Amino acid sequence: MKNKKFLFALGALGLAIYLDHEAYYAREKIINLTSKKIKDEIRLTQISDLHSNPLANLDEMVENIRDFDPHFIILTGDIIDYGTDRKIERSSYVLRKVMTLSKKVFLITGNHEERGPKLDIFLEKCKDLGISYLSNSSVEFSINNNIVNLYGLKNFERSYTSYKPSPDKVNIILSHSFRAIRDDGIKDFDFVFSGHTHGGQVRMPLVGALLAPGEGILPKYDMGKYSYGKGQVYIDSGLGNTFLPLRFFNPIGYSNIRLGSVV
Repeated sequence: MKNKKFLFALGALGLAIYLDHEAYYAREKIINLTSKKIKDEIRLTQISDLHSNPLANLDEMVENIRDFDPHFIILTGDIIDYGTDRKIERSSYVLRKVMTLSKKVFLITGNHEERGPKLDIFLEKCKDLGISYLSNSSVEFSINNNIVNLYGLKNFERSYTSYKPSPDKVNIILSHSFRAIRDDGIKDFDFVFSGHTHGGQVRMPLVGALLAPGEGILPKYDMGKYSYGKGQVYIDSGLGNTFLPLRFFNPIGYSNIRLGSVV
């Protein structure tokens, strides 16, 4: 009996440590995507769905991004969990650390920012940090002989009026939810970077996500790389959690992404 109680306690402790690491220790993902349009490598880092999560290894994450040396960084929504002063400050602390990398950083908003209060306060803090907010708007810049056309969507009041894809440019759309792109029938892109799903938070071996926000039960589009139309989609599983700090077979993470030419 004592042995059984000891084993049960040991198992419970092991599970608690595992769940804590899954929910609070960010893992680095190295992602490779290709396109015939890419002339020379483009590197970017995607941070999504932080949800004001107090990351236990924030400094390690920043140093990993520094070593990766991205040309720019994208924040694909739900960086704050809800517009309280405490949660805005918690997310702002992470962003201040990210801005020490001295990289171009582009932000779009997700459902949590747009549905919650004090969005204007959060956006003002981002502006003060030097973060560019893309609100149904685009920016162009050159990287390694590539012209990047980067377009950022709002989550709810989406508009493509300013989206002008070109065959001579690498056309990238940032959309918090990939479901929105599908619902809107948009296919004229080279890359889409999204979040929102959290990879389902709880995943099972051989099954994948059990449930993902916006994608339903046993979703087809939960996280990772997908081909869609003539372009490619990457859905990041995010740095935070919704409702409970619970991750299972799906640790929180960020993505260091290489866009390369087709060999």
